[in-house]
Amino acid sequence: MLTASFAMAGMVVHPLPEMKFVAEARVACAAPVGKRPKIKGIRIERVIASAGDLPKLRITDVESGGWMYAYYDATSERAAWARAACLGAQLRLLDAELSGARRSAQWYGAVFAAVAAYVPPASETVTRWHVPIRSDGALLEEGQDMVVLTMPHEQLHGFQMRAGAQGPRWFSEGHAEWLSRSVKQAIAPAAAQKDALGYEADLAAATMPVALESWGGLKIKREAIFRQVSKEERRKMEADLRYYPPMNARSFKFGPNDLTGDESDPSFNRARYEAAWRTFRDLEAAHGKAAVQRWVMNLTSQAGSVPATRIKEEAQSQMGEDLSARLK
Repeated sequence: MLTASFAMAGMVVHPLPEMKFVAEARVACAAPVGKRPKIKGIRIERVIASAGDLPKLRITDVESGGWMYAYYDATSERAAWARAACLGAQLRLLDAELSGARRSAQWYGAVFAAVAAYVPPASETVTRWHVPIRSDGALLEEGQDMVVLTMPHEQLHGFQMRAGAQGPRWFSEGHAEWLSRSVKQAIAPAAAQKDALGYEADLAAATMPVALESWGGLKIKREAIFRQVSKEERRKMEADLRYYPPMNARSFKFGPNDLTGDESDPSFNRARYEAAWRTFRDLEAAHGKAAVQRWVMNLTSQAGSVPATRIKEEAQSQMGEDLSARLK
């Protein structure tokens, strides 16, 4: 994983980072809060807060030109500094996994904040992922997982949507898992292995087919909406079973029991992540990493919906691969 390189049509080959860089990244990703680890080639600069916003660190991987912001509240500055180099190392590793396909780009941001309900300014157009911090400034376990396990995966979703493309769930999650697992393994091998084994166990325990092609999003139970609307809207819902009150410009609160469909069973949902990852893993084994990357690049290079029919057609034309059997 750390010495290989690959080429894609019209792209320059970028070798994966050296072992020394990976070793420094692992140390940075486990540094105690209060430390400010440094990695050669990762630049961290304090940026004054904009009006109505939090102060931030600008994190840049000098080699790839990729950069991101790490925001922090008054409680969380020390934690932000402690993980800034780790986040920067991820940009280098992601650049290598993508063979330089997104150089000098702004990646998703991170927000180190003790407030669970943090909401970014309405003017913000770049996604920020919340890293939860304890009230005393310590990094919570879920905050560490967000940095080393979730951020690499979500950054790859940012790459997929760089031009506004939106593909089926199995395609976007499978690709994100396929490449992010290498990054996770590089920066936090113990956490990455535990995480991967959890996905594997959930797939083994699944009692029904994962049916990747039908994997979609959340559906909110009608009764969960019913109990949170006005009496007038309740009467409308009772009179017409097809009527749903407008969901915009109002505050709703939904818990796990209010959801139905693909996300209502977390274990089965994780089983689908595992199955989607295995699809990409097997495609790489059959056709090579460069071919799979070329396929994804072509499909995500333009804005708009990427229908499953097109994904299958291009897999057939580019790799001679019939995806139907793999997606059952």
